[in-house]
Amino acid sequence: MKNIKRYTFALFLVGLFLSCSEDTLTEIDTNPNIVNDAPLNSLLPQVIIAYSNEIVGAEAAIQSGFMSEQTSGVLGFNTFNDLEAPSARAWENGYLMLNDLKFMKAKAIENEAWTYAGISDVLKAFTLTTLIDLNGDIPYSEALQPEIRNPIFDAHETLYPQIHEILDSAIENLGRTDSNPPAQDDLVFGGDQSMWMKTAYGLKARLYNKLSNLDATNSAQNALMALGNSFSAPGEDFSIEIYNNSLENGNPYSVRQNIQPQSAVGVIFDIMLSFTPNSIIEEDPRSLLWFSTIDGIRIPAPSGVADSDFGEPRLEGAVYSKPLFLKYLGAPLPILTYNEMLFIEAEANLRLGNLTEAYSAYEEAVRLAMEESANFSQEAQIDPSDVSEYLEYPAVSPGEVDLTLETLIAQKYIYLFKFQWIEAYNETRKFNFFPATNPEGRANRLLYPISEVTRNPNTPSDVNFSTIFSNSTKLIWAN
Repeated sequence: MKNIKRYTFALFLVGLFLSCSEDTLTEIDTNPNIVNDAPLNSLLPQVIIAYSNEIVGAEAAIQSGFMSEQTSGVLGFNTFNDLEAPSARAWENGYLMLNDLKFMKAKAIENEAWTYAGISDVLKAFTLTTLIDLNGDIPYSEALQPEIRNPIFDAHETLYPQIHEILDSAIENLGRTDSNPPAQDDLVFGGDQSMWMKTAYGLKARLYNKLSNLDATNSAQNALMALGNSFSAPGEDFSIEIYNNSLENGNPYSVRQNIQPQSAVGVIFDIMLSFTPNSIIEEDPRSLLWFSTIDGIRIPAPSGVADSDFGEPRLEGAVYSKPLFLKYLGAPLPILTYNEMLFIEAEANLRLGNLTEAYSAYEEAVRLAMEESANFSQEAQIDPSDVSEYLEYPAVSPGEVDLTLETLIAQKYIYLFKFQWIEAYNETRKFNFFPATNPEGRANRLLYPISEVTRNPNTPSDVNFSTIFSNSTKLIWAN
């Protein structure tokens, strides 16, 4: 999806080559018929797909899979060799996205289109959150101002309250009467204000919960309050479900794997194995749906030192098991789900000592995770009896007194394996619940794009490949 800033830049280049007239360039740059009068119902689907395909589902997501060790790279080199390139696209498209959303909200307010205004702020909050999760400190207070060429980098811990303010603005606008709301141009909820409002509260819950290492009690209480206004039933998800079986319009994770099958099954194998009673991976029925076999055996790839495995059979693997759901281009892309809300509810209650409530939410979260484990394709099915049997394993269902945070987060980590690798990377950094197996260690964040480092002298100089694995570069909420 092309966006407003790209169009403006392209038109600028055309004018530059055709004429040196300043008046001509000014006319092109302000032509309302080409750029500035794009209708809201054209802008909205573009920004939705831009976020899902070019930010949360782009190369940084694939790299996050490697850094969380859910997956292992099998192109024949350590996937930490280049931590800059994966962030470059998310960085560039993130700021293009913020620019488009700024334009979209202004236009929405001008037209009293309150649902569009609210959605633009929800997507702005998601975009900022993703940029911070991947990079830490980012330009914000001075960003998107043409007169400031080298914006300062805002400390990421100061931006979380501002994201909550953005979400509060979204909730306010989404609660207003709107005579002309989105319809089919809203590719997620069809213009349903209440669902976008629930999404905003769900992101609030995620953000509060992320700060649990800093303030266990208040973060838990705030998360539970936000959850009370978020998704309340299975199927209430912020998920992109319009993909089809093509490289042009497919799930971005699957598209990248189909083009270059670089991701094999990683430590997720061992985490799933740890819950089985006899240390047999097939005792977790999801392994039958998620992991391909090599001569009938499911084989994980070591992190950082895996052999090359990108030849035929490309999507099945000749050396290591590949994630089978990445074969399906039409698979939905979950971004924020009811199931994640259950895991947050369980974690928050566990921190507050509400053992009964914590265990109830945990049990429901694991059951739903199992039941939805095959929803990437109509061809895949999970037997309800297998779900019931799995839930009876002692390690899976230890009882409310013996439920530990490690067990809860491990199950959440397994759940996030299916197309939510950035969030799994966040959980891995936040809890550090298993030691890194990559010889390089566990990277604390991505590197800033070279274009930013060379252009903006305000780019933090203490974040580089020499420091990326040290405590000095951890985000404030990381363990």
